[in-house]
Amino acid sequence: MKAAIVTGIVTPYTHRGFEALGRRLDGALHVFACSDHEPGRHWQLAPAAAYRRRTLAGLRLHRSYVSHLYLNPGIVPALIGSGFDVIAICDFSPTMMMAAAIGFAAGIPVVIQTDAQPETDPGQWSRPHRLARRMIVPRCAFGIGASRGSLEVLERYGLSPGRGVLAPLAPGWDFAGAPPPFEARPFDLMFCGHLDEDRKGALFFVDVVRGCIARGFTPSVRVTGDGPLRGEVEARLRAAGVEARFDGYLPQDGLSAAYASAKLFLFPSRGDPWGLVANEALQCGTPVIVSPHARAGIELVAPFEAGSVVELSVPPWVDTVLSYLADRPRWQAAQRRAAAASRSFSVEAMVAGVHDAFLRAREPRARLVQERG
Repeated sequence: MKAAIVTGIVTPYTHRGFEALGRRLDGALHVFACSDHEPGRHWQLAPAAAYRRRTLAGLRLHRSYVSHLYLNPGIVPALIGSGFDVIAICDFSPTMMMAAAIGFAAGIPVVIQTDAQPETDPGQWSRPHRLARRMIVPRCAFGIGASRGSLEVLERYGLSPGRGVLAPLAPGWDFAGAPPPFEARPFDLMFCGHLDEDRKGALFFVDVVRGCIARGFTPSVRVTGDGPLRGEVEARLRAAGVEARFDGYLPQDGLSAAYASAKLFLFPSRGDPWGLVANEALQCGTPVIVSPHARAGIELVAPFEAGSVVELSVPPWVDTVLSYLADRPRWQAAQRRAAAASRSFSVEAMVAGVHDAFLRAREPRARLVQERG
């Protein structure tokens, strides 16, 4: 099978998945990226070894660090006449819609892959987003969802029932060795991500720290990441008497030590399609306290009881934090369950879902070619 994937950018975790998928396809995987980078992304990628990677020239509108619009006309000659058996698209930008149109016109199965969620789906409030999805999704041969919520969104826009496959997200790196025990972790609480309030809840995190102090416990704090609120977060913690460690952005090979240094990872998301930081924390044996507005809380943390899902109200977050820190058996049980969660959300599981969708998407076309031959 010769497969094409059209994506916005290649990230560490998608690169890892592409490498594994490329090995399954004997190198016949071609990945077309709309851009090399996006604002707020600070990582370095290794060269592609088991797949072919190409960045397309074109126009790029970065509206925010989570909203991007791409127009790459080069996708047309890249796909036409190249003999692809399946074309996968990852969103609904003009570049993706051109790729889908080529597939539809040439009779090549098109697969739509998404991490969209019912709560954060822009089609709920944007007519152009809604129209784009209704134009593309019903004509796709198969859908790949990062979660059950993703498949629900695809079916909402017309994907035929039974034509969706789950491909759970996995981190771009593995934790090596055994996760350290409670007493070997110098930091009580950790925040990792873009330092903003409207999406990641950085100031809510500070309020939880202050709530712990008001209850008589001053936690040690580590903050990994950067963003527009870094100065304010530092100032508020300092005013509360907390000299937190601020890492800024860490490279992929530095994240495991950061997560493993904390007893609890706090993820007060106000709206994440998934939230891969939860996967990263759990594979380091760090229980996660997360809001229900990140799908990782609903489909990863809660089912495996590898932490707690708590509504975004400071008092119950403070109660939950203090409970875990005071109840060693409870913390240890959550750490054990984190290992099981990480095994279920592995690169192997992610790639198996994508590969299965590709195989099943091309079955009708393969039968037609065989009949005509």
